[in-house]
Amino acid sequence: MRLLGGAIALLLPTFLVFVVTCLLTAIPAAIAIWLSEQFRIRSAGFFAGAGAAIGALSITVLLRSPAVWTSGLVCLFVAAGFVAGLTYWFVVRELEAAEHSS
Repeated sequence: MRLLGGAIALLLPTFLVFVVTCLLTAIPAAIAIWLSEQFRIRSAGFFAGAGAAIGALSITVLLRSPAVWTSGLVCLFVAAGFVAGLTYWFVVRELEAAEHSS
């Protein structure tokens, strides 16, 4: 019974972390994608840079301490955003190539 109570008690914080993560990453990513469509930007550098910026923004908003920038934690989020942006660029490029070959 205690295990069930503990599991239920963790549901609310888990849900809140999920919502905050979506707000900090999905909305800026949607804006970057919208900008790339409006200005017909197809550069891998744009998407990698946007992902890196979103990673830096999200950790800066989550942990509002200057120590975050000196601890190296920002580098992890920037690297993850960079990879995510490149992954998005690669997937879109492959989908466009498949669409044009049909």
